[in-house]
Amino acid sequence: MSWPASPAWLEELQARFGDMLRTPLERSSGSLRAKPDAYPSALLEEALPTPNLTSGERLAIYNRQYWFRLFTVLQRAYPLTARLLGYWRFNEHATHFLLARPPRHWSLDEIGAGFADFLAEAAGNGNALVDDTRPDLEPDALLEAARIDLGYHQVFRAPPVARYEPSAADAGRLLQARLRMSPAVALLTEHWPLCELRRRALEAPGEGALRLEPRLARPRHWLLGREGLKLGLVPLEPRELQLLMLLSRGTVEAALGELEEACRSAGTSQELVELPANIQKWLASSVQRGVWRGADFAP
Repeated sequence: MSWPASPAWLEELQARFGDMLRTPLERSSGSLRAKPDAYPSALLEEALPTPNLTSGERLAIYNRQYWFRLFTVLQRAYPLTARLLGYWRFNEHATHFLLARPPRHWSLDEIGAGFADFLAEAAGNGNALVDDTRPDLEPDALLEAARIDLGYHQVFRAPPVARYEPSAADAGRLLQARLRMSPAVALLTEHWPLCELRRRALEAPGEGALRLEPRLARPRHWLLGREGLKLGLVPLEPRELQLLMLLSRGTVEAALGELEEACRSAGTSQELVELPANIQKWLASSVQRGVWRGADFAP
């Protein structure tokens, strides 16, 4: 069964109405305001006024609702990024993102897809992500916060996945297998205490900017997982993180070889001595924590 073609007048009306909805809100006054004079003139003529509102004012209600709804969705998907910037500055970046990549998916949860990459591209093109009044907030910290927010968002929304446990038949050929990482986990690295700041931002909601704490003495690595609707962080050792990343990109045999070579290049003999036992421990831990959802074996 196929839908009949829509009449041309309806398609034209929908197109004009869509253009009106996407008209960005004015920021120069210090608050977000609609600009009815920027709406398509044909749509202004077709919209009927009321005794209390002009046609432009009536359309402005939809225009504001469109943007406020999308801002709210993005703020909830990127709570750490939004609170580091403050909602006013965050909404400015969100506007640029939504104008460049208008929502195309039926689900509002999908509108944040690509936002972290958009910020990284903007920074790479020389655009200022952070106001000059924020010496505490480095652009790299903001980009790291966006990636952490994205990891949380993806893990929370991932479908239920049964964890992979190698069978006895798999054991003999596991070296040639490539493990598939579960969508319900994410590997996170932070150079600032961002995961803790994210938790505090969720516990104390607001719109103002949060101050970023100083850079960590050394990076921290985490495995973000989900049990039911609860998200949790498990600390990872640097080599453990490296192993999981290598396993997600190639065969088990190749991953182990690259990890051993990395230890040799680092020149730490003690690490090499302890590596076999550590690998066994890390692999067992990854299976227990549900890092893998399956394995692909060569024919």
